[in-house]
Amino acid sequence: MIATRALATRIILASLLGAAMLAALAVLAVKTQPPVGLVPLIAREGRSFWLAGLAVCLLGALIFQVVDRLPELARATALQRGVRYDPVPEWPTAWILPFVTLASGTLLLCAYHSLIVALAVTLFGFISLVIGQFARLALYSAEERIRSLGRLVHTLLLYGVGFVSYAMIYVHKLRSLYSATAIFLLAVLLLLQLTEGADVQLDRRVLYAMTGALVLAEATWVLNYWPATGWLGGAVLLAVFHVLAGLTLARVERALSWRTIAEYGIMASLAIIVIVWGTIRTRGGP
Repeated sequence: MIATRALATRIILASLLGAAMLAALAVLAVKTQPPVGLVPLIAREGRSFWLAGLAVCLLGALIFQVVDRLPELARATALQRGVRYDPVPEWPTAWILPFVTLASGTLLLCAYHSLIVALAVTLFGFISLVIGQFARLALYSAEERIRSLGRLVHTLLLYGVGFVSYAMIYVHKLRSLYSATAIFLLAVLLLLQLTEGADVQLDRRVLYAMTGALVLAEATWVLNYWPATGWLGGAVLLAVFHVLAGLTLARVERALSWRTIAEYGIMASLAIIVIVWGTIRTRGGP
């Protein structure tokens, strides 16, 4: 059995390192003041910040993948979980949530350059990385109660990271070629991570993730015609993501029915109506 204390130490140290990289990136953001509204990496302004941000995301993802011990846990608990397919993920997936978490922190630091935001993003990064990794491990626990709790925490964290990412992409008000593509790529990772630990083949998980991400990208294209603020735009995309995530989990857990579709559809429609009403009353901005 995996040494729990050693594993927890690895996760905490990796999370501290990720938070430290975000803190260094915050210092760079304050110094360079990367502009909002320009295409990252393509535009010269702020390119050094985006290159550093990309390095932070990739390095952080690599660190968490290296320290990952989930395959050992997955094999050890496969019998108790009643796994029918492969007990271990076919592809390495430990990097996904850290990458998206660090990416959302990078996007926040580009939009807001104050010291308070820098501290908040650093703390946000550390807490999200720690909780995300422990929740992910809980998905493979031998006890159903722990798996259920892990699924709840894991899903809520994905919602939070997704909301920040969507809002901070939308705040740039880029043309759909760039914004919808960025939303699509992040949504693929989030929806793929959403089904982590589910007893379903990886190719189906990828198919569900890409299908849902395509719908979210189309929603971004429509939203780009509205004068919404970044956070309101992120809220609309989160409402769409909620429907897609709920239907995906229901399908994976073989609980999808017309009643489920109707419930999620009604909830999302009400949320979007309220958000759109607020959007119409605004004139844009962060």
